[in-house]
Amino acid sequence: MNIGVDSRSLGPMKTGVGTYVSEVLRHWPASQNQDSFVLFSHQSVGYPETAAVRHNVAHSRWGLPWYLLQSHLLISGSSLALFWGTQGLLPLRLPKLLPAVITIHDCIHQQGVRYAPSLPYNWAHRCLLPSAVRRASRILVVSRFVADEAMRYFRVSASKIEMTPLGVRPEFFGVANNTKEGDAAVKGQFDELSRQKAGVLAKYQIKPPFILGVGTLEPRKNLKTLLEAFALLPSRLQSQFQLVLAGKPGWGTAKLQRYLRSYPQRASLVLTGYVPEDDLRALYASAEMFVFPSFYEGFGLPVAEALASGCPVIASTAASLKEVAESAAIFVDPNRPAEEWSRVIVRVAESADLRHSLAIAGREQARQFSWESCAQRTSEVLSSVAEDSA
Repeated sequence: MNIGVDSRSLGPMKTGVGTYVSEVLRHWPASQNQDSFVLFSHQSVGYPETAAVRHNVAHSRWGLPWYLLQSHLLISGSSLALFWGTQGLLPLRLPKLLPAVITIHDCIHQQGVRYAPSLPYNWAHRCLLPSAVRRASRILVVSRFVADEAMRYFRVSASKIEMTPLGVRPEFFGVANNTKEGDAAVKGQFDELSRQKAGVLAKYQIKPPFILGVGTLEPRKNLKTLLEAFALLPSRLQSQFQLVLAGKPGWGTAKLQRYLRSYPQRASLVLTGYVPEDDLRALYASAEMFVFPSFYEGFGLPVAEALASGCPVIASTAASLKEVAESAAIFVDPNRPAEEWSRVIVRVAESADLRHSLAIAGREQARQFSWESCAQRTSEVLSSVAEDSA
């Protein structure tokens, strides 16, 4: 089966969707070794070409307009059994006889313009996602929360939806736990992890202990609440901790930058910019706690990764996050005042026992999220659709 894939997310700075696409491709089940992929994108693709994976790149400046209005020209020229719209939308002139499956990561466009990256983005998804839902033979969703939203907003039947939760790479769990205590292999792994952590912290000029936030710098992530909560910490903790925000600038960053110019704890704040995954693993493993006050998430991959890393998690009650973390995190309403977030940070910072229990529970909770399982179920759905359409 030759599968066409919307690969616009596989650019030089992958975020959640890019990680999803690359990990599903990487963990595609060996039992489906006759499958091949054509990755369609407007820009260079950050995934290796192999005998089974071919790039088809248009080198267009604007990704979404190219995808909607022009990508069908490349797709029509390829011999495909199926097309996979990995970001929900489908090309407007996708060949009529070509079956399609889409993945819906969230329905944030239904929340209004306050969370949308741009008015054109919001308009495109509000207007065109319903037609993509109708055009697709099956719909993949990343959480029960998104499944419920898809059924509510698009009146799609549950039988058309398949839930494929995201995964966590084994590397986030750190040192393997299947070796005996005192084993030389364990010591070697610990030594290597310690060297990696030290190198990453030095690279970004981070001095432990620190509180970590991860995500694109945009209004939806509610970073101002985290910044305000940090500024409200007692002086004994303000002098002890750094606040590290890891993520590339997104839309609305100018407003955040204006706030930061007068931020009272600017000397204790580290803005790393975009962090590659290897460095991000070291940050999770080194942080005293991870705080994620986001207003809206379809899944919340950073929360799952932090849990796997044994990093105590404080997360918002919004959307899917309680579904992902369950009892392994402390939850705060994202709309609550920063004072409430600050009190919870103090509680975690001042209790080694609480941090330890959260770390243990977090690792256990994160083990239910596997890229192998996500890729396996995705391949089953795509194969089923292609066979039914043959």
